[in-house]
Amino acid sequence: MSLDFYSFLPVGTQEKCASLIADNNVHIKVVRQRKTKHGDFRVQHGKPVTITLNAMENRYRFLLTFLHEWAHYSVFSNYKNRQKPHGTAWQSTFQELVIPFLSVDFFPKSLLEPLKKHMKKPKATFAADASLMLALRQFDLPNDKKCIFELEQGALFCASDGRIFQKGIKRRTRFLCTCTQTKRQYLFPPFVEVKQM
Repeated sequence: MSLDFYSFLPVGTQEKCASLIADNNVHIKVVRQRKTKHGDFRVQHGKPVTITLNAMENRYRFLLTFLHEWAHYSVFSNYKNRQKPHGTAWQSTFQELVIPFLSVDFFPKSLLEPLKKHMKKPKATFAADASLMLALRQFDLPNDKKCIFELEQGALFCASDGRIFQKGIKRRTRFLCTCTQTKRQYLFPPFVEVKQM
């Protein structure tokens, strides 16, 4: 297990997380920030199961990401590969894992209410729940970036890879944006953080 793991958790949650991990042959690694995901769960033949988590300043996001990935591990332990990744088995397992933490002892009230609503039918990603994402963002480090949904239509922004885009219309849950250099169009989730030009 990564030596840093417990230092990223909210105060008071370390013991509960340690009791989950005890007696399980799971390797937990905390790695530098990745742009495309906060965590993942991997099974490789002949090796211990690995849960990889991004090092993040937002302790509440870190805890929820860990519980999300631990739910994947629990479902795998019980069913192997006979369940959908975010199907009903995963949803009910994730709910069971999060319920003991749904208290002001572990989460601030401003985050607790949207989290309780989210956990009634958890989605594959927190980004699919606008109220939970906004509540979580309160605990991110301040920066000069904005989420795509906060930009005016037609606004120019710089993506994480340095390309410049123009925000377009919303298509169901994502925004259709045009790369100014190539004129190709891409769909961006609403909570992707970008730098407005």
